[in-house]
Amino acid sequence: MSNEIAIPTTKIKYRNPIEHLAFWQVLGHPGEFPFPDGVRHALVIDCGDMEALSSKDDEFLTKIRRFVQDQDSHDVDLIRIRGTHPGDLPNESTWKALDGLRPRHLELLAGLDESADITPLDSLETPWPLESLCIVDVCQDLVTKHLWSVSRLTLYYMCRTSLILPEDYIIKGPSALLHFTCIGNDAYPMLTQWRNTDMSSIIDNLESLRLESSSGMDFGRYTYPEFVQFLHNCIALKSLDLVLSQSLTVSASLSEEPEQDEHYRNLDRYLIDLPKYLPPSLVQLKIRSIADSAQYIGVWLDCARNPDWLPRLQSVSLRYDLPVRDPDQGEKPPLSPSRSEGTELLEDFYQALALRNPSVERIISS
Repeated sequence: MSNEIAIPTTKIKYRNPIEHLAFWQVLGHPGEFPFPDGVRHALVIDCGDMEALSSKDDEFLTKIRRFVQDQDSHDVDLIRIRGTHPGDLPNESTWKALDGLRPRHLELLAGLDESADITPLDSLETPWPLESLCIVDVCQDLVTKHLWSVSRLTLYYMCRTSLILPEDYIIKGPSALLHFTCIGNDAYPMLTQWRNTDMSSIIDNLESLRLESSSGMDFGRYTYPEFVQFLHNCIALKSLDLVLSQSLTVSASLSEEPEQDEHYRNLDRYLIDLPKYLPPSLVQLKIRSIADSAQYIGVWLDCARNPDWLPRLQSVSLRYDLPVRDPDQGEKPPLSPSRSEGTELLEDFYQALALRNPSVERIISS
């Protein structure tokens, strides 16, 4: 699958002539993220390694303004802004130069400084009717009213990020967010953190959720109860895709503090019992974890045999082949299904679902 899509694309890069391309370069691996429908014209603003702009007459900004004023810019549906300077690009001058466009989709790629100021987006004279927002490599809080109005939010390799509405923003009605994807670094802890803020209701109407932390950054043990409770409360959720690299075997070993061991085991139980907390609204379910987690597949099997568990389920994938990264030895290869101690129980899980509802599809992943 190619990572290029045939869409007319204009590229404005610092200290380079304007380019008109026939293809759009998608983020991530080919097919990793859904691409918005109906995009007629895409615009790339590449700030390169420029210094922070201080002059409104800068040549780079002039190119952007001229493009915005041109009739050909009126069909721009998708904008990608890439900045690599510690000056929090795109800065306010860059946002103002883009004023006049009405894109439906925005991708913001931070640079080496991992910061970007998105707040000026709220002050444009021509409001952007954004439907989706994708932010990459930002490790700071995000403040914009658009967090409440977009239907799709994608965060890629963020870290310790809070979603914040402006202080003067008045919430009117429920959040429009339906599809949320968070991949890389501390995706699970970030989500749990938001549940304890004023933004907690931003994810109340989710229909699809995809989460994948980097190996070793899945959770803190104390967040297990909050995470499973969050899932249980997602009563509108139809599609769930989780990648879990967390190992629960550490707490099985005894220490000199038996009370603490017992406390840890009780916390681990929440994640082991994850299938019991899944909302009954789910239609599609995909779970991928490490081979060690297969020892707890009996919980999944018991749920599959329960006729009241996930009554609307139409497709499912349960895998225990995620590589484990060892800090001393690098990445260990995943256990093949034939070697996994949970292989037989995994087949029992699928068979139990098939007996209960023959129409449930088993998703075969490559």
